[in-house]
Amino acid sequence: MRRNRLRLSSIVSNQRGVSLVELIVVMTITTILIVISGTGVSVFFRKFEELKKYAELQNDAIELLNYIKFGVPVGDEGAAVTQTGLGDYQFRKPKEYYGVNNAVTIQFLNVPMGARQSNSIRVIPTASYEQGVVPTDYADFYYTNGSVRCRRLYKGSGSSTALVLFPKTGKRSYISLDEIMFKQINNGSSVKILDVTLRAKVELAPKKFKHVHFRTQMGRK
Repeated sequence: MRRNRLRLSSIVSNQRGVSLVELIVVMTITTILIVISGTGVSVFFRKFEELKKYAELQNDAIELLNYIKFGVPVGDEGAAVTQTGLGDYQFRKPKEYYGVNNAVTIQFLNVPMGARQSNSIRVIPTASYEQGVVPTDYADFYYTNGSVRCRRLYKGSGSSTALVLFPKTGKRSYISLDEIMFKQINNGSSVKILDVTLRAKVELAPKKFKHVHFRTQMGRK
């Protein structure tokens, strides 16, 4: 009987020892899996954030080109209001749009007379009083302090604050403009067709950038 008790005690003791080892092994494996899983999740979210920033760069660059080509809203309640902290605009009941497509005259700004290219332009929609738009009306798309901005004059009055079109105010910490250039490609002194080049980049991580390069043509009516 005593021998059986010793044998049972030995078995119980061995079982307890094995259980403890198994627990340690399980904990070790679990820790490793958690670390691996956490690393994978971290990589996923980092890649997602990088793709999101790159998509923002592409969308904002295309939006800028569309503003220049098709026009920015002007007129009654056409002022822009900041919709989010990232500088998105919401225009309320604009009357017209001033851009290259509906311009009667296009002028290069900040360059000598006769120059055929510049990083800034003025589009003048009409030179007639018949439509109620005075000849001084315009929309300027101009480069300053690393961004493209727009100031407008509609029926002799305009906004005191220029629109910051690109990069948007809330995104200048990671999106930057490398180049904006307007170049006349038609013959003659009057600017009719523009070749527009836009280069920009987004910082995905410290010293890690991704670039976009858009080149398109726009013509006035």
